[in-house]
Amino acid sequence: MRNSIILLLSWLTFPNLAYSQDSTFFFDTRLQGTLSTPQTPFWLYANQNGVVPVKGSFLLAQASFQRFYNPNNPRFFQWGGGAELVANGGKQSSAFFSDLFISGRAGPIELSIGQRKDVMGLADSVLTMGSVAMSSNFRPYPKIQISTSRFVNLLPGNDILSFKFSYSDGLLGGADIGYGNVSWVPDVYLHQKSLYIKLGGRRHKLNLYAGFNHQVMWGSEQKIFSGGLPTSEAYNYVVFGKPWAGSRVGNHLGTIDVAGEWKAKNWNIFLYRQTIYEDGSLSNLSSIADGLNGLRFKRIKKSPYQNFTINTVLLEFIYTKNQGGSDFDFGTGTFGRDNYFNHYVYNQGWSYRHMTLGTPLIAPQSLFRKNLTSSGALFTTNNRLYAYHIGIDASWKQVNMLFKGTRSTNFGTYQSEFRPAVQQTSLLLKVEAPVHFWGENFLNVSLAADLGKLYPNSTALSLGWRKSGFIK
Repeated sequence: MRNSIILLLSWLTFPNLAYSQDSTFFFDTRLQGTLSTPQTPFWLYANQNGVVPVKGSFLLAQASFQRFYNPNNPRFFQWGGGAELVANGGKQSSAFFSDLFISGRAGPIELSIGQRKDVMGLADSVLTMGSVAMSSNFRPYPKIQISTSRFVNLLPGNDILSFKFSYSDGLLGGADIGYGNVSWVPDVYLHQKSLYIKLGGRRHKLNLYAGFNHQVMWGSEQKIFSGGLPTSEAYNYVVFGKPWAGSRVGNHLGTIDVAGEWKAKNWNIFLYRQTIYEDGSLSNLSSIADGLNGLRFKRIKKSPYQNFTINTVLLEFIYTKNQGGSDFDFGTGTFGRDNYFNHYVYNQGWSYRHMTLGTPLIAPQSLFRKNLTSSGALFTTNNRLYAYHIGIDASWKQVNMLFKGTRSTNFGTYQSEFRPAVQQTSLLLKVEAPVHFWGENFLNVSLAADLGKLYPNSTALSLGWRKSGFIK
């Protein structure tokens, strides 16, 4: 690890020594020092791609390098790639690659191989609580993916109707098993696909979106179950969600999304809804209440006469309390108690490297107060909740300010309810300003706190520096 940290600090210190005539080469370097109570506040580590430690004070360094596709290049074939090295020191020091991938594009179709940050679903990407099924809360895992890098016109020369899709298979590694013939397997995979349609083009004030995403954690069925399916045959059941042995192969989770975007003169208004589906409850609309709702106001034009400006306001509400109802009965075909993010086979539940794959509000029980934890075979003891969230991005002259505030009411699970319900508030305020030495740099300070009965009460002060830009 020592050599990795030395390499990273060298990259942080001399980012401008690299040289290229291609302005699609981009670098980003960051340093962050944080003084915290024994547990890091929620909004310092949540939706940070698994980079920020969750326990106590730390020093964090990141350096990334990426080659983007050139939008002004007429070539049909282009290539891209990226690498991000992370090192942190604290209670548990580590160094690792977050991003490490290479990609190629033929027209609008892209093939990508490796670890790469990604999210799934129609939602805001900066201020959000996090998409329900696949958020930005976890470290990227190695995968191979074919996708469209943007919305593609269905009608040649007309963008009134367009589509975007992705299809990938990734490797999560070994996993503890809670049911079956073995207690551990070496190979667990994550299958993922999505399809979204957009009605309306750049010149239209109103754009409408609809689509779905589908994810499955699966693997080693032959080892886990007597008479289990071979991997090649199991994959067919995974992709199409076909029933097998009274259930389905793997842990399925996804959302059906709809959204509308209105482009006014000075503001862009974005309204969206992600509806959860898991084991079939949505087919009879018994879990229709569960999902994420969002309304975003984003400024398009800033008045030259204003020093203080509100750039973006996001309001979100998430509800996961229903889960198809409290009854589960094969005989009557009642499939409630969806038990989001837990799974009876894979003990890790809906997570990778102990971080939630989906919305971070359904968190691992290791982060909860001790009186709210239970069996180690469960990923979480709290997946029935509702929460209100506000995110604000504002600026005063050249100083940028970001605020996140979340208030949740938590009910535990159907199997083990919190009585009474547990309230939790998580807050973050970040202020960043440019400083002009050795080129363009940015310094920032963040204050974060958790108040309530779900997580231990915590506070933190974080100081950071970043420098980024295209390499010329």
